[in-house]
Amino acid sequence: MNTYIRILRLLPAYKGHFFLAFLCMVGYALANGAMAYLIGPVMKFLFAAGKGGAEIDILPFHLLTLSKEEIMLAIPLVLIAVAALKGFSSYGQTYFMGFVGQGIVRDLRDSLYRHILRLPVAYFSSTPTGTLSSRITHDVYLIQTSTAEAVAQILKQSLTIVVLGAVVVSLDWKLALAASIALPLSAYPMRKLGQKMKKVSRQNQITMGSMTGLLHESISGVRVVKAFGMESYEEGRFQKENESYMKSQVKSIKVRSISSPLMETLGAVAFAVTIWYAAYRIHQGTLAPESFISFFAAVLMFYQPIKALNGVNLNIQQGIAAAQRVFELMDMPGEPDSGAQPIEGVNESIEFKGVSFRYGEEWVLKGIDLTVKKGEIIAIVGSSGAGKSTFVNLIPRFYDVTAGSILIDGRDSKDISLVSLRNAMAIVSQQVTLFNDTVRANIAYGSLNTDETRLVEAARAANAHEFIMRLPQGYDTVIGESGVKLSGGERQRLSIARALLKNAPILILDEATSALDSESEFEVQKALANLMKGRTTFVIAHRLSTIRNADRIIVLSDGMIKETGRHEELLGAQGEYSRLYSMQFKA
Repeated sequence: MNTYIRILRLLPAYKGHFFLAFLCMVGYALANGAMAYLIGPVMKFLFAAGKGGAEIDILPFHLLTLSKEEIMLAIPLVLIAVAALKGFSSYGQTYFMGFVGQGIVRDLRDSLYRHILRLPVAYFSSTPTGTLSSRITHDVYLIQTSTAEAVAQILKQSLTIVVLGAVVVSLDWKLALAASIALPLSAYPMRKLGQKMKKVSRQNQITMGSMTGLLHESISGVRVVKAFGMESYEEGRFQKENESYMKSQVKSIKVRSISSPLMETLGAVAFAVTIWYAAYRIHQGTLAPESFISFFAAVLMFYQPIKALNGVNLNIQQGIAAAQRVFELMDMPGEPDSGAQPIEGVNESIEFKGVSFRYGEEWVLKGIDLTVKKGEIIAIVGSSGAGKSTFVNLIPRFYDVTAGSILIDGRDSKDISLVSLRNAMAIVSQQVTLFNDTVRANIAYGSLNTDETRLVEAARAANAHEFIMRLPQGYDTVIGESGVKLSGGERQRLSIARALLKNAPILILDEATSALDSESEFEVQKALANLMKGRTTFVIAHRLSTIRNADRIIVLSDGMIKETGRHEELLGAQGEYSRLYSMQFKA
């Protein structure tokens, strides 16, 4: 119930449209009741047309009685007016509540996406992209059925029930009592079917997330799939997930399909009781035939909204299941940003003080002590899995240290605002991330207000300008998802240009030249050398030949700093660095 209340809290933002929709619902309900009530007088008028002197009651309790001549004109006009009111009200209610529903979906997706972007990096490491995509698309859409659509149906059908109930009671309260026998009988199955739908719907959404994740994975990695001839394997994986989703959908259909005949059966029981009692009353002469006709029409119309409300209950349960998954994600704490102090760069040093870090139970870094002076170039080397990337990921607080602290000019990085901290850094990683946008937009990412001159200078410094100008639209060329239209070296040079343009005082280069050929690497290394002057730089390089000019090289092994020194010093020490260097240049 708390989940549904939380969903309904999304409605007040659209109270104006909601109020207009409510007025339309009232009009629809009144038109429905009027249509049911008028059937009796219409029938009486038709059957009395050949007889003289007859007068017909239009309203109960003889409030309005018309002659045949008057009613011949009145009834067709009234029927047209009632039908027009019903149609206009139905359109207005659908439009206004549709506006509310789409607005809620938009707002919820915006909020969810905003929150996702602020979740810790660790969350994305353990959560498939497809699962997140499913929640922000499929799950949020299902919530719409339990907010605007469900509330609209509840109000519309409830108002219709109230009006029709007033009609049947005004016609004959004893018959109304007989006709209502199905209402208590329907309560239990409606509740049980709702619970079943909620359970089945949650499984549907989990399966949809798995299928979306698999789809995203296989399409984004299609080159690897084709290179290893694994098309059939991926087809089998997808078919398995698709089959699972189909089965869960069938269960949902099963619950929905049993709902309608069950309600119709209960309605038939009440209808049979009503017919029997009405026949008895007509035989006794205590019930006028035209009153029964109006009553009969109202009762038939009465069961449609009850049946609809049962369907609404199933939609609500489905929406609640989706909302629980969405709210679980929205309730996850974002990146801890307790700091409020701004930072513009490094005035003195960056200090690792007893820093340790672990993923789960596995310790990756242990007791790191290191002081990096302003403008110093630090190279981090080590075998695969030594913790090099984790080491530099702690600086912009993609992960928070498990123990110890990282100090910038003596201030704990946790006391510095995240925005300020990351604005002071430029990062070029081994895994290049580019967006399905123009070359210009990708280079200017993070520096959107830059001028054309600076952007081109950054591209030239990254040895990217020449190949950019060979593209069909130059800097306005759209490069495809993840820069798929470019070579690996070209993608890497764009990411370097992006970092150059940001011109941040702290640089993190994680295998920044790994995808470049020898000629491009030489040019980019010169650009990076110029860029690193006066800036505090952390360089991870697999090719040890690229870090000979670093001010200091630290060697990580088993999560600890084993050696520290310059290239020549470490080679002469015949330790871990010398071993790595020898292995790399054996051939």
